[in-house]
Order: sequence, then C-alpha cells, then structure tokens
Amino acid sequence: MKTSGIEAVIARQAPFVERERTIGRGEYRLRWAAVQKAMAARGYDLLYACGSELDRSDAAWLAGIFDPIIERYGILVPRTGTPVAVAGSEGGHVIEDCVRASGVGVALLREFQISDEDYRHARFGAIEDVVSSLVPPRAGRPVRIALASSGQFIPHDHVLMLQGRFGADNVVFDTELLRRLKYEKSPQELALIGAAAAIADAAFLGMLGAVAPGVRELDVAAVGDYIMKRLGAGRSGFPTIVSSGTRGRSVLGPATNRVIRKGEFVSLGVSPALNGYHGIMRRTVKAGAERTFPETQFFAALEGLYHAVMKAAAETARRGWASCRIDAAGKTYLEGTLLKNKRGRMVTPREPYTFIHNTGCSECQEGFGAVTPYTKEPLGRHAALMIDVAFLGFDEKKRRVFPVEYAVIEDGFWKSGRTIGVYNRMPLDVQDLAGREMIEIPGNRLNPYHRPYADAAAREKRKRK
Repeated sequence: MKTSGIEAVIARQAPFVERERTIGRGEYRLRWAAVQKAMAARGYDLLYACGSELDRSDAAWLAGIFDPIIERYGILVPRTGTPVAVAGSEGGHVIEDCVRASGVGVALLREFQISDEDYRHARFGAIEDVVSSLVPPRAGRPVRIALASSGQFIPHDHVLMLQGRFGADNVVFDTELLRRLKYEKSPQELALIGAAAAIADAAFLGMLGAVAPGVRELDVAAVGDYIMKRLGAGRSGFPTIVSSGTRGRSVLGPATNRVIRKGEFVSLGVSPALNGYHGIMRRTVKAGAERTFPETQFFAALEGLYHAVMKAAAETARRGWASCRIDAAGKTYLEGTLLKNKRGRMVTPREPYTFIHNTGCSECQEGFGAVTPYTKEPLGRHAALMIDVAFLGFDEKKRRVFPVEYAVIEDGFWKSGRTIGVYNRMPLDVQDLAGREMIEIPGNRLNPYHRPYADAAAREKRKRK
C-alpha cells in the first residue's frame, strides 16, 4: 500500500478516534475507594498488585501505569489513603511520569532493580518503611497483605520477600477482589475502548490493502503498526498478527519475514491500546485469489457461529440470564454444523477456545469475565467484552483436515444495562477487500451488530433525568 494511501486512511478514520480521552484523577480515587472497601470487608491492611511488560492490567487500572519499562513493579494499596507504586531505578523514572494522571506515590526499592547493575546515585528505600508509612502500627496485630495479581504473573521472589518480612500466614493470594472490581466498567472506560476499536478498524483497513502475494508478513504488519501509532495507540495487546500459509497453525502468530504466496490464507490481527485501553480486530483472508467453494463454506460456517453467539449474547443481556447460555448457543450451533473434510467425510470443525472474554487494560488478561460452560452469573451491568470465534483446520497432530488452516473473526463489544453493541464497523467477511486500497469501510457493509457506545450512554443519561 502506498504511503499516500496510508495517510488517506488515517485522515479519513481520525474523526472516529478521540485521542484526548483519558481516565481522570477523580475516577482513580473512586477505584481506590472501591478496593479499600473490599479490603476492609476481608480484613486486609494492604493490597499488593504487580506488573511488567507482559501483565500490565492490574497496575494500569489502579495507577495509570500503561508504559512499564525494563523492570517489574508493584502497587501497594493501603486500607485508607493514597496507593504507592514500588519500582526499580530505571523503570521508576518512567513510572513517575505514568502516575501523574492518577496521583499515586512512587518509592524506589532495590528489590525491583534489574540484575547485575550498580546504581551508585539512586536512593533506594526499604519495603518495611513503605509499608509502615501506609499501615498505622497496631500493637499485637500483624499486617495482613492480599496479593491481588495472579500467581501466573507475580514473581516468586516478590511472594517470598513479602512473606519473609511479614509472615507467610499474613500474606495471602486473593485475586478475585481486584478482578471483579475491574470487570464492571465506567462510562469513560467503555468510551475509551470504543475509540481504541476505531483505531483497530483503521489499522486493519490499511493492512487489508497491503495483503498481496510477494509481500512479507512484516511489511503488512508495518502498515497496521504505523496507522495505530499515528492515531494515538502507543502500545498493543499483542504483537501484530500476520500469519500466512502453514503459519496459520500458530493461531496467534506475530508477523515474520516470510513472503506471502498466492492462494495462501493470511490471518491478520491488531489490538491497539489507547491511553491504556484495548481495541481489537481480527479476520482471515486469502491472498491474491478467490476462495473455492469448500473454502467459502468454511468461512460461511464461521460467520454463522458469530451470528449465533452475538444473538445469544443480546438475548442473555436483555433477559439477565446466566451467561453460560451464550456458550451453550455457540456449542449447539457447532453440533448442527457439518463440513466436508479432506477425506470427503462430513465432520464438525473444532473451535480453539471459548467464544467471549473480558477486556480492558489488557486485550484478554483480565482474569475474570470469560464466558464458559460453567459461568452461572449474568454478564456484568456495564462490561467490555470481545467475541472471538475461530475454526481450526487441522487436527491435534497438526494434520490439515479442512482447506483452511485457521480462520477467525474477533471484535469488541460493550454491554450497558440490557443493551449490547459491537464497537467495530468492519464487515464480518472482508475477503473482497483484501489487496484493495480503500480509505474507508463501505457504508453498506458495516458489521450488522455495530452500535456506537455513545448512543447507549446518551440514552442512559436521558433515563436518569
């Protein structure tokens, strides 16, 4: 895709993106108050959440740390008062800049520095001093600390450090506390995710125009990455996905230097983060050739699964049913779907994962809110979710069963009260857009479930009046 075409996409899509929208200090204080109320109810004096390049969500939601650098870091939330971010010397400089929006304090600890460095002029504090400044001493009563981040993310060293200083019985994992609070989104959060989704649509439109035989995967990804940054997305939820040919079996494979060949299927995916909140867009297209009839059937069946899940989500939201009904509707659709495999047998395609997950300050690592067969609760009152339906074209031994290695449709959608709407405008089937330089999504081809969150927000506001 030519530079002029890329700039035209940016100019045309920019009005859909509110780059200046952020989370204000007042909202952070409301979050701390909610966390502190839950802490008091469970008898905790302090809550600890950690973060790194991989797992940014907890600290991002609590303190606005969207851009961690080099070292791990943490957030200490007292039962009353202002939280403190704890960090190493190098990452601490970045974190000091990040937390201006939230107003949390910052303390540098030697325990958080990267290994094998000597910071001669850095002034490090001690974890005990930070804790004592946050928790008033109580005679005869130990400090109780809740570890709010997942054991998959929190470093073992951090757990041992806290348990060694304050006693193993007084430092306990309680990941549900923070996860449930993050699941319910504020109007500002839902609007931010909508703006990130608009960036995703724009980046994806540019990438579609760049998909062609003879082009490297990384060249296609470069178009999407450029558009995302030009529209205000500083980071992404995952490395931009461009996986062609047999690389489709990687499912989430980031772009490589592989050259796309004519007739290969290419899975594309972007997840831009705007001021900490993530959008999504993923589709699969064929490069430089029309789909065959069996291939068309494969994609039509996938699109049918998308419709089954979204319709079930809308009805479940409207009626307040347990969200496992959504998963059941998708599974029922699959049970009635038979496609001819490579051996001429009629079989049901396999899905790689559940159909809906939560999102927010990460693309999919929020830790709560995925819709599974076991989810007995209804969807949240105000939630941001992603529908991610996909078919695997290969079996457990990586042998190809269908003519397509992997096909996916993933979008973000919001729920407010009993109403839902898909953020993204991109059509479900974008095959005819692959290899075409377009600066906007055809108006008569918009996602049939697209509904701007602003419409629902305005309606809720009128109800309150």
